[in-house]
Amino acid sequence: MKLGLVLGGGGLVGLGYHAGVLKALADERIDVKRADVIVGTSAGSIVASYLATGWGQTDFFEYAHGRHPQAMRDPDEQRREVLRLFHPLYRSRGERIRRSVGSLFAMASARGYVPGAERIPARIRSAFPSGMYSTDETRLRLHDDLPQDFPGSPDLLICAADLLTGRRTAFGAPEAPPAPLPDAVAASCAIPGIFPPVDIAGRSYVDGGIVSATSLDLAVARGCDVILCIAPLGYRRDGPTPVRDPRRWAPVVVRSAFARSLRREVRAARGGGASVAVLRPWLSDLVVHGTNSMRHHDRAAVAEGARAGTIRALHALQGHPALDAFRADVRRRTS
Repeated sequence: MKLGLVLGGGGLVGLGYHAGVLKALADERIDVKRADVIVGTSAGSIVASYLATGWGQTDFFEYAHGRHPQAMRDPDEQRREVLRLFHPLYRSRGERIRRSVGSLFAMASARGYVPGAERIPARIRSAFPSGMYSTDETRLRLHDDLPQDFPGSPDLLICAADLLTGRRTAFGAPEAPPAPLPDAVAASCAIPGIFPPVDIAGRSYVDGGIVSATSLDLAVARGCDVILCIAPLGYRRDGPTPVRDPRRWAPVVVRSAFARSLRREVRAARGGGASVAVLRPWLSDLVVHGTNSMRHHDRAAVAEGARAGTIRALHALQGHPALDAFRADVRRRTS
């Protein structure tokens, strides 16, 4: 039996959601560090890389509450930390216009909407750079916290997309170009048009979430027959969507494409014989999550809400073989 853990994207709010889910799983003696393969995309790539290189399952929850040694305890400092993520790369109106044009190109080309993008001369692309905000501080933090090399175990896959072709690359896989782990994570989080791409092995890469917010199929391709997926951008209905309450239906609209993609990936995995359990926010949770996943928010409140929602979900999924396979008191069966 080969266990796969899939950690999906979801921005800053998604990090808080991951923190609460992991805490709830730990409380129920479900040990995600038993995974043989971990797939991380965007925000999920941060959680995946820290999990695979030393952080404990509950450390993210402690971080959200400001109790972790590396956490900011002061709410005002937390707000300033988020604001530093959006330090403008432009210093003039003309530079802002050029970057806006380059960013529009990046958003289109990374989705494969610009055939022949690779044939556009480099001098033209450099005249219109993409990305409006610097990622220097994030990259420094990743290089300080993470090792340069991917871990030997578990099998860690970090998903990004080629800026000019839109093709997905799973860094850490044998067929992917070699990359320092911190750079791979930075690439997986580089939202096209918002942040500049990350150059690795002569190519430019952006957020893998533009291809798939989860890339659950990669766990299947690596031979996992049991998969636990945490998907902050999905949702699970626990009541009707009030038409007159935009706090509920607006987040549903934003997540609709991600939710459809997730359902397709889960159906395909189950159709191939894999046991798949998916943990995602309840519809009622989306009032807190909102539509802007990169905004400043109450980290502790999101994590606590995710923890409570996950406990509800675990009760609904009681006895699910994929969850039972991750329990700390279950002996692994070799295939």
